[in-house]
Amino acid sequence: MHVSRQLRLEVERRELAAGTPITIRVRDSQGRPIENALVDTETKSARTDSRGLCQLRFDSPGFWKLTAAKAPTDRVAYNPVSTLVRVVPNEASLRPRRRIGTR
Repeated sequence: MHVSRQLRLEVERRELAAGTPITIRVRDSQGRPIENALVDTETKSARTDSRGLCQLRFDSPGFWKLTAAKAPTDRVAYNPVSTLVRVVPNEASLRPRRRIGTR
């Protein structure tokens, strides 16, 4: 008998500065952490630990789509889930640059 469960994807914040790590949590519809789920973007991926946690870091500003999926087991099929995070330029890149030798 197969049971189908919806995955839930939780991020600590939806907007972050470029270069800042983001912690991601994957749980099932009953709130249980999902181990070994794949959290994927077009260019990066990470697997969750036994607590359902993983980290990713985005160096480029923009909107990034995160998708969490897990392969089915003998008894449970998992429905994937997606969310968006926004990466903004970090403060260092926003500071005006001063030319060398000028005041």
